[in-house]
Amino acid sequence: MKTSSAYRAFRYALVIVLGLAMSIPLLYMVSGSLMSAGELASYPPTAVPQTPIWENYADAWNYLTPQVIGNTFIVSIGIVLLQLALALPAAFALAKIPFRWTGVVLAVLVVPMFVPSNLGLVPLFIVNFQLGWLNSFIGLIVPMAAQSAFAILLFRQFFATLPAGLIEAARIDGAGWLRVLWSIALPLARPILATFCSVSFLTAWNMYVWPQIVAPNPAQRVMNVALAPLAGGENSMISPAVGLAGAVIATIPVLIVFIVFQKWYVRGVVGTGLE
Repeated sequence: MKTSSAYRAFRYALVIVLGLAMSIPLLYMVSGSLMSAGELASYPPTAVPQTPIWENYADAWNYLTPQVIGNTFIVSIGIVLLQLALALPAAFALAKIPFRWTGVVLAVLVVPMFVPSNLGLVPLFIVNFQLGWLNSFIGLIVPMAAQSAFAILLFRQFFATLPAGLIEAARIDGAGWLRVLWSIALPLARPILATFCSVSFLTAWNMYVWPQIVAPNPAQRVMNVALAPLAGGENSMISPAVGLAGAVIATIPVLIVFIVFQKWYVRGVVGTGLE
């Protein structure tokens, strides 16, 4: 009994120590966002600001501008919704609607997942150029949302576990396949939906390379592209603390999404075997 209690205490202590270690960069980012430029440059480094400078957040908000923040939300939410619209019907069809070429379709979906994403940047750019999608939200959203092979396979894995009798009963009652998907499969898929939406939103929110290539126009600029000059020290007129404040502002929506979906996210990870 004592051994079990000691092991449990050791495990909790280890988790707390590792959690604190991994949170140090985030804590320093928040602390540094309230420092002056001199405090950030001091040596040895200062952990806590002597006098918090809240004006850094006002300057960061003015630097990012509401338009940049709105653009980031439009792109991120657009990618998530379009991926759901593409992946859910396809995954349900592959899992529950029998047809001859299911294995071939799955193989076609798996192959692109092993190709480095950077190799597709040039072809994607050429396609966007030919379609006239440069410097547009369509060019930012559609090519990224079309990369939904992982989402299809993830949802298919879940739909395949649904009892066949449940689907057959709905079909006998006269429900079409879309009605079965909407009324039966999706309500049961809330954990996996929350998992996917959290991860997909985080991925879309953190995009930098693709927006920089396809939409360099300031009218479509997203948050990471706007913050990049501050991180690289290209704008010497702005304090590095303002850049850290901008990074905190950029982190808040992702934290909110994770907190809102936390319960379903954990259930989805456990239910799908993702680690």
